Amino acid sequence: MKNEYTVKTRTKKFDELGILIVMIALFVFLAIATPYFLKVENIQNLLLQSVFVMLVGFGMTFVLTIGGIDLSVGSILGYSGAVTGMIIAAGGSVFLGILAGLLTGAAFGLVNGLLITQLRIAPFLVTFAMSSVVRGILLLSTTNGAVSGFAVPEFTYLAQGYLFGLPIPVIITIIVFVILLFLFKFTSFGRNVTAIGSNREVAFLSGVSCNKITVGVYMLSGLLAALSGILLAARLTAVQSEMGGGYEMDAIAAAVIGGTSMAGGKGSIIGAIIGAVILGTISNGLDLLSVNQFYRQIIVGAIIVVAVSLERFTSARAERV
Repeated sequence: MKNEYTVKTRTKKFDELGILIVMIALFVFLAIATPYFLKVENIQNLLLQSVFVMLVGFGMTFVLTIGGIDLSVGSILGYSGAVTGMIIAAGGSVFLGILAGLLTGAAFGLVNGLLITQLRIAPFLVTFAMSSVVRGILLLSTTNGAVSGFAVPEFTYLAQGYLFGLPIPVIITIIVFVILLFLFKFTSFGRNVTAIGSNREVAFLSGVSCNKITVGVYMLSGLLAALSGILLAARLTAVQSEMGGGYEMDAIAAAVIGGTSMAGGKGSIIGAIIGAVILGTISNGLDLLSVNQFYRQIIVGAIIVVAVSLERFTSARAERV
């Protein structure tokens, strides 16, 4: 058992090191291809572009590690941002708007978790349906296709302000990262998430409250999607009806590129950061090189296939040891 744990730990560290090397290589290539890439303002913009996917990617890492999937995060992101915007636009305080947005995301996550655990419906079907429902609610909630009128200074500062030379969303993401890293690696909750993803039956027989942990994970995913949506709304100063579309795929890509297994049982919060930065760097690089962003989908898809293939290869190799 000890040898198996050691092999898995080394494999995880190898995955994180491998994607870090890929990220550095991508940075070097773009630095050579376009001198503007390493400008301070571009690096700040790159980080700002990455944090929105990064936050959702953190939640997706927990979901994938437990053996699930959450296709509703993009719609939850959009609607939570809209809820916050509508409350502020109606004269409510920024604090009340943000609280309502966060609770909205957590509530949708709670419903996802309960449907999955109590009705035993596949996570793919539950979250796919929830994505459609929430997107429909967002479409009904927007006037002329958008929510606006909430761009008060104390709210927009959350996404447009700077502290210590860093964008506020980056600082918020760093704080969230530290909390989640501790939760994932040093608490019973994090250990149980990995245990359930590795073998749910064994985890249950060991006394783990599988259903409660699963519901908690989906609530966390919804909460992080809501946080991302609130920050994105503050940055854009308007919420379009399609806001958040495609974020579920970017979040999955960030997690998988970062070494999280889609089969469950293995996840990396650090890897999710690197994965999100790689995705952001690809988009940023394509813009700087004046390449059509449609190529991003091709590149990201190819990277996911390679990442999943390597993960399967290293997992099979670890099992043989």
